[in-house]
Amino acid sequence: MSEPIEIEHRDLRSAIEFAVALAEEANRGKRSLPYPKALRSQFGVSRIPTGALGRLRRAIEADDTFRRTIAVGAVPELVDPVGMLWLQRPTGWEGEIRTLLEARAAEVANADLRAELKRAEKRRAAAEQLAVRTQATIVEQSASLDALREELDLVRADLAKSDDAVGELRAELIDVRNEARHARDREAALRVRLEAANTAAGVGDAVGESPAPDTPHPEVPTVDLAELGDIAEAARLLGDRVDALVATLATAGTTPSSESSDRVVHQRRPLRLPGGVIATSRAAAEFLLKSDAAVLVDGYNVAKLGWPAERLGEQRRRLLDGLENTARRHGTDVTVIFDGSTVVGAHADRFRMVRVAYSPEGVTADDVIRDEVRRLPAARAVVVVTNDAEIIADVRQLGANTLPSNALLAAL
Repeated sequence: MSEPIEIEHRDLRSAIEFAVALAEEANRGKRSLPYPKALRSQFGVSRIPTGALGRLRRAIEADDTFRRTIAVGAVPELVDPVGMLWLQRPTGWEGEIRTLLEARAAEVANADLRAELKRAEKRRAAAEQLAVRTQATIVEQSASLDALREELDLVRADLAKSDDAVGELRAELIDVRNEARHARDREAALRVRLEAANTAAGVGDAVGESPAPDTPHPEVPTVDLAELGDIAEAARLLGDRVDALVATLATAGTTPSSESSDRVVHQRRPLRLPGGVIATSRAAAEFLLKSDAAVLVDGYNVAKLGWPAERLGEQRRRLLDGLENTARRHGTDVTVIFDGSTVVGAHADRFRMVRVAYSPEGVTADDVIRDEVRRLPAARAVVVVTNDAEIIADVRQLGANTLPSNALLAAL
């Protein structure tokens, strides 16, 4: 014989609600249907509280006549199978209820299992996406490392060539200096001979000797003046060549070739946005404003887009107010560049956190922005806010991040 089944009150909710509804209808229509008085407390209630189900169940079970009476009118549309068996109580009804409850429990367990399986599947998909993003980052960083290694090899090769060139120039400089010294020695010797010849000629004139024509004085050395001029000119040219070699050595010894020098200079790299963030979105603007990058704002490009119906001064004020709040909240390094230093009210200094710059007369704000990007150290990240396609193309070549004006306005 099987043990009596314990039916929880909530499993009989439909039958209990049906019993209360019939009792309420009988009470309203003055029909002759005696019912337990405990059911009155739930008349007019849209849903019986769970805490009241036990008390109502005991009242119905205590009034067997009422239970059998309402069991006749119970239909599947109003009472579930467990409630029908509890009210009607046919032979073996408890075993049938046990079977129904076990099936219901299994169905609930299966539903819980399916839900947990879905959650596990979502976690697995998220883990796979993270693994793919991580692998993509590793591949990208590996490629960047390979590119840096190639650049380093090229720089080393250029430096080796420069060292070889410096060695050759130094050797040539030594040879040229020796040649210049020999030329100076020959020039000095010829000048001595010339002076001796002049001295001897002066002595002969003094004693009144008159040597025969075309016959050189036996003690006076002959001097070729043309040769002396050639030697002096050669010495001068060698001196110029020495100076040129010294200048070349100074250049070669301090810097590599111009091509390798461009590769040695550190190239600014744009900040990487978090995964899934679109570069033109408000989320990108908020991320970049919270970074430690220097933010350069094309003033009127943003202000005229944000407040087109306002006067120029009001446009400036609203933009600077918003950027001042952002700078105070996140500590952002913001510089706003406007066209025209001669605009009335342009230099009103009331923003302590935001730096405001105006282009000089004859210079556009676009050029000031480009110069600012070039002026900032390459190790410093830079964000340029504008919708100007030409500025965007130029500053991206300098390694700066770019942000559309409307994205900044959304973040403000």
